[in-house]
Amino acid sequence: MFRQFIYSFIRILLVLWVLGFTVSVVNAIVDPLSVPNNRIGVHILEPSEIASAASLVNSSGGDWGYVTIPLRADDRDFDKWSEFFASATRLHLIPIIRLATFAAGPTWVAPTVLDLVDFANFLAGMPWPVKNRYVILFNEPNHAAEWGGTVSPLQYVNLLIDAHLIFKSRSQDFFLLTSGLDMSAPTNHTSLDALQFYRALTLLQPRWYSFIDGLSVHAYPNPGFASSVNSTSRYGITSFRYETQLLRRLGFPPKPVFITETGRPGSADFFLPALTQIWTDPDVVAVTPFLLFAGAGEFTRFSLLDTSKNPTAAYNSLLNIPKISGSPLLSAVSALRRLSLSGVEINVEIADTQPLRTAGLSGRSKLDPATGMLFIFPDSSRHSFWMQGMNFALDFIWIKGGKIVQITPDVPPPSQTGNVPRQLTPDQPVDQVLEVPAGFTSLYETKVGDVVKIISP
Repeated sequence: MFRQFIYSFIRILLVLWVLGFTVSVVNAIVDPLSVPNNRIGVHILEPSEIASAASLVNSSGGDWGYVTIPLRADDRDFDKWSEFFASATRLHLIPIIRLATFAAGPTWVAPTVLDLVDFANFLAGMPWPVKNRYVILFNEPNHAAEWGGTVSPLQYVNLLIDAHLIFKSRSQDFFLLTSGLDMSAPTNHTSLDALQFYRALTLLQPRWYSFIDGLSVHAYPNPGFASSVNSTSRYGITSFRYETQLLRRLGFPPKPVFITETGRPGSADFFLPALTQIWTDPDVVAVTPFLLFAGAGEFTRFSLLDTSKNPTAAYNSLLNIPKISGSPLLSAVSALRRLSLSGVEINVEIADTQPLRTAGLSGRSKLDPATGMLFIFPDSSRHSFWMQGMNFALDFIWIKGGKIVQITPDVPPPSQTGNVPRQLTPDQPVDQVLEVPAGFTSLYETKVGDVVKIISP
């Protein structure tokens, strides 16, 4: 009862926020189609499968492919998921996180605004590899079994509004995707036709489309997962075109499309024609077939690896399709490296280009403890620094050949020096400079002669 009260109270606050402020169409932070894009991906079930996913989607000339993975409300293990995101950076994979609650008998529990808050807080703390943080807002809500036993366009449209406000308040980099709908579901007591679902959303909230950044769609060869790859019916693998055409008729502009589920059981000749001849629409960003590895159970027939994790013919087909090297805009976090000095390890941002070195830490409000920025120069020289634009004090650690040669502690920001930025030049040539929060070198007893070493790639 108390949880329901809190849920209702938060919903009222969010509705008042929406009514009190104008909400404009949210554009993607980065248009994923504005840069070279390897749209090949795969759907996995567990974070531990990420290396196997990379071997598939970054094959045959590919780089920075996609991986779709569900994140359940009862599986928010910080260490496990931090490692997943770090691995995505290392392996050059772009995560698409599909939010999920958990099963209660034959149905999945319907999410609430409190679930959104928990998910947003959790994902805001993850080291995303690219600037766009792709998040799918749950799964097939036009099925009662996926939504607490009922189909409720009203609940889903409210969730879209809530998700927009909650996730964007954590980071404008969150790229929110609609839930993929089941395009073959009929209208009856357990499901609602997908196109009717869209119409219901629009009737309930004519501006719902402005709260999302892209569309997640499911493009199976239905009926029965067995129709021809060339079928153009609203149930086949081009079903998403019926979705986008309807949305245009409803007055909505095009948005990026992510085919986050597709596949044809037991078919070795499905993916090559589908990817090279059918799914060539200019707004399709990614195609992540379901499923890399199912193990035992109901999804076995879709699995690209058999129960012994040996490649199937469908896997080999995907593996051998020529791909391109994607070039997504990386997040600031993806530039983090692990650095060892003075017996401690810290996370540092790398500034190894002139624009990055020029920007430095200026304009930031703070630097978290045990973090820093490592400036790397192509040559040794008495490189000068100044505190222009800085809002907090720093310790400067001057480095040459992997060893500390000088330390300048407690350098104040301009606000403490009469708005005149301090300028600093080392006593001797250096090839690296490490900026850390003021007090770091005293706290960790950092001294000249200590070895400084990057210990993660």
